[in-house]
Amino acid sequence: MKFVKNLIGFLTGVIVISSLFYLSRGGKLEDFKPYRSVEGRFSILLPGKPERELQQVDTSTGALEFIIYQAGSEKIGFVVGYVDYPQKMFENVDIKQMLDAARDGVVQKVNGKLEYEKALDFHGNTGIEIEIKVPKKATIKARVILIGNRLYNLMAVSESKRTLNKNCPKFFDSFKVDGMNE
Repeated sequence: MKFVKNLIGFLTGVIVISSLFYLSRGGKLEDFKPYRSVEGRFSILLPGKPERELQQVDTSTGALEFIIYQAGSEKIGFVVGYVDYPQKMFENVDIKQMLDAARDGVVQKVNGKLEYEKALDFHGNTGIEIEIKVPKKATIKARVILIGNRLYNLMAVSESKRTLNKNCPKFFDSFKVDGMNE
């Protein structure tokens, strides 16, 4: 279990670092448009066409590929990422502990403070929504959802909580996974 918690924390931290980097790149926030990832089996509203990034992590159970899509501006960054874990990693694992590990990985990676957390039910799948304050840098709002053996991460990062509160609902609420009932 410790290996699983550490791995999930690490991979979630990768998303955070990617999203913080995106903020430094500048640009104006474009209008939100539908984006569909066939390989990721999801659709979501994003400002402009996202950049796709692949992070590969070697583990004792084999290489894991973490796919990240990023879009945004100098004021706010949006990231959608996912990783498929081997099914055997879920033997004797508590899903809530896995999600707690993802949360803890983000908080630790950015030296932040957990401001808010709530459990999510995404069409019968377990998830969490969190808000993290990164001192003197940014606020992060994220949703982490486990569907089968795939862990989805949705994250928005901004220096302005007002900007987050204005843009997060359309981002989070537009997330759809293929085959899930509306």
